[in-house]
Amino acid sequence: MAFLQRLGRFPTSFVLPAVLVLAAIVAFPTVYLLFLSVRHWVIIEPARYFDGLGNFVRVLRAPDFWDSARVTFAYIVATSLATLVLGMGLALSLNRSFFLRGVVRALIVLPLLVPPIVSGFAWKFLLNREIGVLGSYLLPAVGVRASLLADPNLALFSVVVADMWSRTSFMFLILIAALQSIPAELYEAARIDGASTYQEFRYVTLPLLVPAIVIGLIFRAIEAINTFDLIYVMTQGGPGTATMTLSIYGWKVAFTSFDGRGAAIAVMMLVATVLGTTVLVRRIRR
Repeated sequence: MAFLQRLGRFPTSFVLPAVLVLAAIVAFPTVYLLFLSVRHWVIIEPARYFDGLGNFVRVLRAPDFWDSARVTFAYIVATSLATLVLGMGLALSLNRSFFLRGVVRALIVLPLLVPPIVSGFAWKFLLNREIGVLGSYLLPAVGVRASLLADPNLALFSVVVADMWSRTSFMFLILIAALQSIPAELYEAARIDGASTYQEFRYVTLPLLVPAIVIGLIFRAIEAINTFDLIYVMTQGGPGTATMTLSIYGWKVAFTSFDGRGAAIAVMMLVATVLGTTVLVRRIRR
């Protein structure tokens, strides 16, 4: 008991175990990643030495890197905006009382419980031209004859749709919680002043939802830039480089060349994520 009383005098001692665990599973791999990114090392060569920014220069000179960066940017923007629009629509629709509202909300949240790799396999089979319900029956019925995952112009769209199905629930949960925190008195005052439904949304709901929207976009962007399993299962980055995001490209470089360029790509993704998150967090503070 005396020992616990002494610990109580130092509140930081209670979080020290969690800090040590985080340092072991996050800080050490990150530092080691930075170490590898500035060294010249090839797994089949014995010579390893400090190379400075050599790995970064070689990555930036590769045309495939810029193609992957373009695909990644398109994927982040498409998935973030799509989940925001769908999540907003669902949140506004279900932010009212009706019969079986709890059941409907539970059904909307269910896709969030499905691991991305399982979601990827499910959508790959659904879009299959031979056995898939969508690929062999529904899409041909509306005039779509192409194999979506094999078409360079449609493969990225197919992956975005799968991501939307899997992660719209996350944006819905953030926005429905924010909607329920808005005081009802604000809407009553707006109605007294003669505001229409659109004006209530434009001048009351939307401004108060901005912090929740920005937080949701931050998490979605971080998740999108790191998405690997869903894309790998569905297309493996193909056809060609149509769905070759930086996470897939970095994996292929790391496990085909076995040199420091894979670490350099990971560091560049980390820096881009931190910079993008910083910009959005500053937007929240304003």
